Amino acid sequence: MKSRPWELRRQVLWLQTVTVAVLIAMVWMTLLTRARAQADHDAAAVGVAPPSWPELLEPELRSMLGIASLMLGVAVAGNALVSWRVRRATRGMGTQSLAWMLEFYEGVLHAAREGLVLLDEDGRVRLVNDEARRLLGLRQVPADATIDDLDLPAVLADLLREGRTAYDELHLGAHGVLVVNQLPAHSGKGRIVTLRDHTQLQALLGELDAVRSLAESLQAQNHESSNRLHTVVSLIEIGRPERAREFAVSELQLAQAMTDRVVGTVADPVLASLLLAKLAQAQERGVLLALDVGAEPLNTRLPAQDLVTVVGNLLDNAIEAARGGPAPRRVELRARTTAEAIDLAVTNTGAELGATELAHMFDRGWTTKSESGHGLGLILVRGTVERWQGSLVVDPDSELDELPALTVRVRIPRAVVGSA
Repeated sequence: MKSRPWELRRQVLWLQTVTVAVLIAMVWMTLLTRARAQADHDAAAVGVAPPSWPELLEPELRSMLGIASLMLGVAVAGNALVSWRVRRATRGMGTQSLAWMLEFYEGVLHAAREGLVLLDEDGRVRLVNDEARRLLGLRQVPADATIDDLDLPAVLADLLREGRTAYDELHLGAHGVLVVNQLPAHSGKGRIVTLRDHTQLQALLGELDAVRSLAESLQAQNHESSNRLHTVVSLIEIGRPERAREFAVSELQLAQAMTDRVVGTVADPVLASLLLAKLAQAQERGVLLALDVGAEPLNTRLPAQDLVTVVGNLLDNAIEAARGGPAPRRVELRARTTAEAIDLAVTNTGAELGATELAHMFDRGWTTKSESGHGLGLILVRGTVERWQGSLVVDPDSELDELPALTVRVRIPRAVVGSA
């Protein structure tokens, strides 16, 4: 970019030289015009012939050269000052380099798949690229807009207002979870905020966790199946083949009945697979998961990713809560679809939550687990439900088979789902 460091200085020098030349010519013309008029007036007053131009220029030449030298000196000093100031501001780059760099940076800002937001020292938005608009759900950003004008989620807006340095923090955006970094500018004036979409990675992690849970459940069932097979063999060895047949058939019928019931009543294959995996996961963790999906086929028509996000995270949290609570450990999922809405209710008999925990359970980072890496499931549920213009209600005073329980109810309007 600095291959032509004198380009801008030459252009400034050329412009100032032309300007000084024009000014000198105008001053000389003004002086000569006044001198001619004065000489003609004096000659007419004494009755003599007016002097010629050479005679008129000779006494004025010294003063004219002095004025020209003074103006030229001022121009040279001004050129040096302006060139120094411009080179300092542009870091020695010429006009072509500046134009090329501007075009290059504009192309990068539009093509980058990472959101970029520039804030000045007063917290006003100076730049928002295309990806940042998409991630934050912004259509238009007014000139000199403040953070409050962007209508961002409360936690993300607080981070931008505080201006503190942040590295890879997870926040809720318009379409899911964002990885947010905030650093001060090198000049110390303003801040640079970068945004990356974390939703797809989070969805993959959720699916991986479901597969891992299913694998663990299969290992547990493999161990249980070995015990049952040994029981069947032992019954045959002691001369009780009929009892062995009844024992084996009853276990198969119970498992097949549950699978047939889920597949027969849940029209969405993604939801059916998810529920079967959660049934195995709950059984492996010592929690009884009951499904109540009604007699009519359940078809939510929600995108598979949103379905896994809402149902999967609600069941995961309910199973973990029931697992840490007193026996009997139970979880129930009630799901209904009507012409007006999709209604989901997840109830668990886990430990009772206090008023403070209930108030913050859908905030970023809230979790009852001591391990790191948790606290995103419920905020993903909230973000998905809000995106579909639904409602999310927590009932801490519900009951499940006369046991104290907590219920999370989700209602999503059918009209919104149908218009998507």
